[in-house]
Amino acid sequence: MNGFSRLVGRFFRDESGVFAVLFGVMAIVLIALGGAVVDYVWLEQTKSRAQVALDAAALALQPQIFEDDYDEEDVRLQAEAIMLERIGDNRIDAGIDQVVTSVEDGSLYFRASFTMPTIFVSLVGVPQLSAAIESEATRKKLALEVVMVLDNSGSMQNESRMTNLVAAAKCATNILMYTDVVDSGNTCTAAPGAALVENVRVSIVPFTMYVNIGPENANQSWIDRLGQSAIANDNFDDDDDENTPFNAPVDRLALYDQIDNDSWRGCVEARPHIKSGSRPQEYLDTDDTPATAGQPNTFFVPLFAPDLPETMVGLSYYSNYNNYVTDSPARCDRPPQGNTTCMQQQYRTGCNSSNSNCSGQYTEIFPIGPENFSSDAIYSGGRYGAHSDGCTCRNWSNYSSWSQFSGSGNNRTFRRERSCVGGGYVPTNLTAREYQERLCKYTGEFTHNTGQKGPNADCPTQPVLPLSADPDDVLDAIDNMVALGGTNIHEGTAWGFRVLSPTAPFEEGSEYDEATSKVMIVMTDGENTAYRTGNMNGTYYYSAYGYPYNSRNTNSNSSSGGNIERLGNISSNQGSTASSNAQIVADMNTRTLQTCANAKAEGITLYTIGLATNTVTQSTEEVVRSMLTTCASTADRARFPNAASDLKATFAAIANDLSALRLAR
Repeated sequence: MNGFSRLVGRFFRDESGVFAVLFGVMAIVLIALGGAVVDYVWLEQTKSRAQVALDAAALALQPQIFEDDYDEEDVRLQAEAIMLERIGDNRIDAGIDQVVTSVEDGSLYFRASFTMPTIFVSLVGVPQLSAAIESEATRKKLALEVVMVLDNSGSMQNESRMTNLVAAAKCATNILMYTDVVDSGNTCTAAPGAALVENVRVSIVPFTMYVNIGPENANQSWIDRLGQSAIANDNFDDDDDENTPFNAPVDRLALYDQIDNDSWRGCVEARPHIKSGSRPQEYLDTDDTPATAGQPNTFFVPLFAPDLPETMVGLSYYSNYNNYVTDSPARCDRPPQGNTTCMQQQYRTGCNSSNSNCSGQYTEIFPIGPENFSSDAIYSGGRYGAHSDGCTCRNWSNYSSWSQFSGSGNNRTFRRERSCVGGGYVPTNLTAREYQERLCKYTGEFTHNTGQKGPNADCPTQPVLPLSADPDDVLDAIDNMVALGGTNIHEGTAWGFRVLSPTAPFEEGSEYDEATSKVMIVMTDGENTAYRTGNMNGTYYYSAYGYPYNSRNTNSNSSSGGNIERLGNISSNQGSTASSNAQIVADMNTRTLQTCANAKAEGITLYTIGLATNTVTQSTEEVVRSMLTTCASTADRARFPNAASDLKATFAAIANDLSALRLAR
């Protein structure tokens, strides 16, 4: 029994089996601790891949912060997609927790986190590991290009608007182009010793009904000197017959060369409203499509406002009547081709044999001679079609002697006749349109006001200043602006767009990319204007779109026919003369918006300034404000100062907004 007791005691005191249990427990811990190194290495490798992926996302997406349609949530989703693709492991769950954008600093910041499963430490209750990473990409705009599109219409004379505009635009120029400015009261000037800011260029585009692109560009390849555009020959006819088509193209600049006291000032007409691109708003008159050989409608047609017929003088709606050439100049005479002359025949009827005691008399005047010929006798390249309905002579010959023409007894008819000395004749009894369209009349010296009348009527005196880094050039262009004529915000905006574009006509603009901020500031004192009347042209006011008669004219025999849309959407053999004033203005508003949309699609930032919108008469204040607000890149970039004296503060605020974009890194 004692032996058995000793054996039981030894059994209870024996600990050799506990070691195995303890070793088993300790083995789990030792394996987890050893495996943690593996899990940690995997964590660091994943973090490294995630960091590279996030950096790539920040660099790739940073340029988007300068776009007008920038969407932070969309950028966050794009960044997450880039991260997950670069990490390349579907066991990793990663996401962007925070996005911070600063346009002024040119920075895009991402904070991201990811979670990964564990292999070894999960044995001790740690199923996954997480980490946070962050990345910031910074690239400021390296250059700034600003075009100021400025209303120079006649209404800018009111309430010192032009004076205030000049001061305000000069202030904005100084803020943009100098490192420091001094407020000098109604404007601001460069501070003493202030340096020019690098990589800043400014352009000035004055506009009325037209934009003056500069007479020095007369021989540029993008000017239509050959009459190739569908609109180039509108309102010109070479044969005094509106019912026959025009046969030869018109070099409008050559017409100016024939005028002794006027020359082309530099204005061009709007291109025809022809579709030019895939975007709904892209037309030749709303975009920056460069002039291209083989596409004649892409060229720019020099303005030549036609002389209007004298038969309209005195009509109440012709207060700005553009009549500057007599309707019957010697140059328009029909030359003495063959037997061409004006024949006047007088008849005495019911006469006796001695041509006395006649009971009646009558006179006939009519042209004779060949038709449809060309002649250089009066001017080079003259073409002559059908005879005119009437004629007269500048110098009549003496009458011939009376001779019996017909009859007998006391019922004889006697006739005598005369014609033009030297042959040829002066056409008469032309229609008002035939008088208007006579190509032959443009020669010699005209009596007209070179600002409001003549072939340059309503063309701004100050031409476009292309993008310039010289503030003196910019300030001089602003100082030289003069208020006159109508208002065409569409044409002003279109040329502002073309100035910023890197392609011709003006090629000073940088390429469209994130390295250059392109900004357009459009200032107007009201509304697009049109002057609809019921006369043969649909208006007395020749605009950048020609007359309504020139738009969608389906009369193939008309020298202005062709069914090409310019302005006015009613198509007939009288063009769009039936378009109402409201329709014409609405079309101008639509094209203004189309031009703004095209510019914004290219990355141009638009500001608009509407002064005195409460005084508009051809639209409503709501319509004008809506157009200018929609035209701007964002609603807060549309400004509506209450008075002309507020223009300085408005322009200065915009310039200060832009000053952050001029900083280079």
